[in-house]
Amino acid sequence: MYSTEYSERGTFNGEPPLGIIRLDAELRIVSFDEIAGGLIGISPEKLMGQLIEHVADLGNLGNLMHSSISFSSQIAVVRDKRILCDYVPILEEGRVTGGALSLLEMLREETARGPSDELKVFLRSAGALMDLDHNGVIIIDREGTVVMVNQSFAEVLDTTPQAMIGKHIHQFYANCSPSRMPFVMDTGKPEISSHYMNGKEVFASRFPLIKAGKVIGCMGKILFKDIREITLIANRLQAAPEFRNRVCNVAGGESLFKYDINSIIGQNRHILELKKTLLRVAGKNSNVLLRGESGTGKELFAHALHAASPRRYAPFVKLNCAAIPENLLESELFGYAEGAFTGAKKGGHTGKFEQAHTGTIFLDEIGDMPLYMQVKMLRVLQERELTQIGSTKPKMVDVRVVAATNSNLERLVKDGKFREDLYYRLNVVVLTIPALRERMDDIDSITKNFIDQFNSEFGLQVQGLDPGAMDVIRHYNWPGNIRELRNVIESAFNLVTGPFIRCEHLPAELSKSFSNTRIQSEYVSEKWMEDYIHACLGKKSVNEIMDAFEKVLVNQAIERCSGNKLLAAQLLGISRPGLYKKLQKFIGNDGGADGPSL
Repeated sequence: MYSTEYSERGTFNGEPPLGIIRLDAELRIVSFDEIAGGLIGISPEKLMGQLIEHVADLGNLGNLMHSSISFSSQIAVVRDKRILCDYVPILEEGRVTGGALSLLEMLREETARGPSDELKVFLRSAGALMDLDHNGVIIIDREGTVVMVNQSFAEVLDTTPQAMIGKHIHQFYANCSPSRMPFVMDTGKPEISSHYMNGKEVFASRFPLIKAGKVIGCMGKILFKDIREITLIANRLQAAPEFRNRVCNVAGGESLFKYDINSIIGQNRHILELKKTLLRVAGKNSNVLLRGESGTGKELFAHALHAASPRRYAPFVKLNCAAIPENLLESELFGYAEGAFTGAKKGGHTGKFEQAHTGTIFLDEIGDMPLYMQVKMLRVLQERELTQIGSTKPKMVDVRVVAATNSNLERLVKDGKFREDLYYRLNVVVLTIPALRERMDDIDSITKNFIDQFNSEFGLQVQGLDPGAMDVIRHYNWPGNIRELRNVIESAFNLVTGPFIRCEHLPAELSKSFSNTRIQSEYVSEKWMEDYIHACLGKKSVNEIMDAFEKVLVNQAIERCSGNKLLAAQLLGISRPGLYKKLQKFIGNDGGADGPSL
C-alpha cells in the first residue's frame, strides 16, 4: 500500500523529494539515499542504526512518528539546517513496520513566515494536543488541506492517513455531512456537536488554531466514535452516584480501566497479530478466553480489551477463581440477600456480576472453578440472569465475560473436571498469549519499559543494563514470563548503585543458569567444530570451511533474534548493511559451502 501510493505521488505536495530516509518500527535509520546523507552530513557508517531523533531535532514530530501519524511540510532541524519534511508510516499486512521521512526543501533562516509557516511551528512544538492517540485527531491549514491526521480518524472514513495528507478535507466526506472545519475557521469560534461520518453518528469537537490574532488552521477531535457511548455513561452516572467521583472527565480524565492497547509492549509478530485481533473483537459482545502461561500478561490483555470496547466507561471487575475459597465463591460472584445466612451483613451483598453490569467481568484462573459453580456460571452465560443466595427473584445482567486460564481445558473436560458445555460457551474467541521465551525479540523494549517505570517509582536515573547483564537476560528461559522479568528488574533496582544494572545486581539463579548454559554450549560447539573440521580437511579449501562457519553464525544469530535483522547484526557486532551483504553472499553462492549442522 505504501510503495504504490507514495511512489506515484512522490510526496504529499506532488513534488519529488530531495532525499528519503527509511526507518524501522523503532524509528532507527535502515537506509537513505545519497542526497539525504549529504544533507545530514554524517558518514553512512555512523548513521545506520541511529534513532532519527538522535540525528535530527524533531520537536514533537517524533511523538507523531512514534504514534504512526502522517504529516506534511513540517520542519526538522539537522545540524542547524532547517529542512522541510513529509512523513508516512509504512504498513505491511496491516501493521506498521517502519516509515519514510522525505526531505523536501532546505529553508533559509531569513525566510518570511506566513500563516502556513506559523502552523508548521505550532505543530512542531505542540505536545498536549497529541495525547489522545486513541481518539481521532486531524489538523487542516487555512486552505482546508490536511496537514496531520492519525489512523483512528482515517478509519472512521474508511481510508488511510497516507491517502488524506496533502488533500482537501472535503474529498473524504463523500458519505458524511460536510466538514464543519472550514466554517469554524471562517467564524473563529469553536464547536462541539454530533456529526454523521460514513454512516456513524460521532461526537466531535472543532476549534480554530489562532496565532497573533489570525486563524492559521483548525483542529478536530472525535471524542466518541459512537454517540450512544454518551448515553451509556449518563445512565451509569445516574444509576450509580458513586461513579461521579471516579469518572472525572469522560473525554480525557480518569477511566474505569488501568491499561489499554498501548500498554502492551512489543513488536513481535505474534503480539502485533494479537493486538490487531483484540481491536477487531473488542467492539463485539462475544465471550473471550485468554490462554497462556502464568505471567504472560493475561490480565493486561483483559484490560486492553475492555478499554477498546464500547463498554470502556462502565465497570471493569475482576475475580481470581483460584483465590476465593469454594464456600465463598458463589456469594462473591452472585451476591446474597439480607438474612440469607447467619452473619450476612445488613442490606445483603452485591456480587461481582452485578457490579460489572453493562461492563466487563474478568474471571482469572477459570479452570480452577468448582464443578457445582460451573453449572451456575453456565446459566448466567446462557440466560444473562442470576439469583442471589437467599433470594428467589432473578436479576438480569448485561455483562461481557473475559476468562483466562493457564490450564489445559481440553484435558480437564476429558477428565470430567470442567463442563464441556461451559467450555464451548467460553471458547468463542480465543487469544493465546505467547510465552516470553517465544518473543525474545521484545525483551529489550519490555525491559526498558520496566526500567522507566521503576526510575519513576524509585526516583533513580538508571540508564539500562550493561552488556553482561543484558546477555544474561537474553539467554535466560523465563519460566515465570513477564511477571518474573518485572520482579528481576525491581530486585535489581534495590541493589543498583550506578547508572547501569550489572550481573551482580541480578538474582543468583539467573547468572548460574546462564553460566551452565554457556559452559554446555561451549563444550558442544567445540566438539562439533572439531568433528566438522576433521571431516572437511583435504576435501574443502580453508575459504570454503570459513564460509560455512560464517553462514552458521549468521543463521544462529537470526534465529536467536527471532528473525529481527537489526538485533542479529548487533549480536554479531556488525552493521545491518553488513549483515545483508553476508546474506546476499550466501544466496549468491547457493548458500556457500554446505554448512555444519548442530
